[in-house]
Amino acid sequence: MMSLMGDRPLYVALGDSLTVGIGATFFQPNFVKLYQHSIEYYFRQPVERLSFAKNGATSEQILEQLLHPETTHAVANASFITLTAGGNDMLHASRKWLKTGNQAELSESIQSCVATIEEILWTIFEIHASNPQKFCVRVLNLYNPMPQIRETYFWLEQYNKQLASLERAPDVKIADVYHAFLGNEPMLLTLDHTHPNPLGYRIMADTAVHLGFEPVS
Repeated sequence: MMSLMGDRPLYVALGDSLTVGIGATFFQPNFVKLYQHSIEYYFRQPVERLSFAKNGATSEQILEQLLHPETTHAVANASFITLTAGGNDMLHASRKWLKTGNQAELSESIQSCVATIEEILWTIFEIHASNPQKFCVRVLNLYNPMPQIRETYFWLEQYNKQLASLERAPDVKIADVYHAFLGNEPMLLTLDHTHPNPLGYRIMADTAVHLGFEPVS
C-alpha cells in the first residue's frame, strides 16, 4: 500500500531549477510532470504532486528547505520522492576553477556537495521514519552544461561517481542523466546552455522511470 495524501499517493519533488522546470514550455511538460504521469500510468491511479524547488538553489539551501514544516509534512507522507541537487554547487565551483585553475579546491567542492546530498537523504529518511509505508527516492546525477570544455567531463565523472555511492542508502537509486545526455548535450539544452529543453526533460524523466518504483507497490 502506498502512502496517501487524502485519497491519492503523494509524489514530492525536491530541488533546484531542474525541478522547477526552467527551459520547459507550456505545451511540453517538465521533468516533474513527466515523472508524475509515468507513476500514474504505471500504478493506474491519480497521484498528488507537491514541489519544493527554487531556481538557483544550492544543495545547502535544499537541505534547509527540508526543515520547513510544509516540506517536512509532505516528505513524511510521500510514496515517491525525486531530488535534483548539486548543479548550482558545481557550476559555481567550475566557474571559480576556470578562473583560478585550483583543482584541489574544485575537488573539495565536489566532496562537500556530495556530503550535503547525503545529509539531505538521511534527513528524508528521518522525516519519513514515522510513516510505516514504503517509499522510494530517486536522485538525478549531473549532465555536462559545458561540453565545449573537455576537462569538465573529468570533474563531473568524479562527482557522479561519488554520488553513485549514495545508493547504499535504503531505497535510493541514482538516475544516470550524465550518460543519457553524453555526446548530445547541445541538442538537449536550451539557448542558455544550462537547462534542458523539452526533449532533455523527457530524457531525464525516462532515465528516472527506467529505475522502477521499488519498493513501492
